[in-house]
Amino acid sequence: MRFLLISTLLACATLMQAQDFEGGIYFGGIVYSGDLSPKILPRYTRFVEPAGGVVFRYRGRGVLGLRGSLTYGNLSGDDARSAYPDRKLSFQTNLLEAAVVGEWYLIPDNFLGDSPLITPYLFGGVAVFHFDPEAQYESGYLALQPIGTEGQGLKDFERPYSRTQVAIPVGAGLRLILSKRGSLSLELSARKLFTDYLDDVTGVTLDYNQIYEEKGELAARLSRPNISPEEAEYISNLYRRGGDWFDAYLSLGVSYTYRLSR
Repeated sequence: MRFLLISTLLACATLMQAQDFEGGIYFGGIVYSGDLSPKILPRYTRFVEPAGGVVFRYRGRGVLGLRGSLTYGNLSGDDARSAYPDRKLSFQTNLLEAAVVGEWYLIPDNFLGDSPLITPYLFGGVAVFHFDPEAQYESGYLALQPIGTEGQGLKDFERPYSRTQVAIPVGAGLRLILSKRGSLSLELSARKLFTDYLDDVTGVTLDYNQIYEEKGELAARLSRPNISPEEAEYISNLYRRGGDWFDAYLSLGVSYTYRLSR
């Protein structure tokens, strides 16, 4: 979390030294993609969550720009509304992301003598995000990482995963000039992650009895909620909860920025 804030403050400090500095707000929708996602694309709309934040940009007269942002939102996934309802897994998490990206505008501001009204652009960079997946249990929600539903901390298993990770954001957008100082940007972005624990579900092979005996009944029930400890005596103790691909998340949103420099 400390690195999140330091990264954003450094980006903002750098941008504030620039001659054409803009500041503004962002609002849009964000959606998770991973082991608990639907397999049919239109069903992803069931899991779109709101997100918002602040944006700081340096925009020169050429084709390049630099942007820093701080975004907050929520991600969720649920087997009951996805591809494997019998598995009965679900999660939700708050997400805080700090990002710095480079922007490439396909039309320079002075290409036709005056700034174009609409300019398409591409962008890519680096982000640091913090997450904390939770699952509903009885009347409340429980944080999953400390419980070890994927065997974290057991012999021959990975150590508990970090809830602060690095991502690579890439995307495209359209910038609309509203006035001499104000502009509106519509953009679609995807994040390349380097973790499969965004939803606390991976493709590792687990032993129900080992989790039950060493982590306790709560960890076993949350790891494999579609069976009870009694049923585990009559079926295979080995199981996989998900696949081998890393998770991801995508966003579609609008930002309004106002040029602060003269």
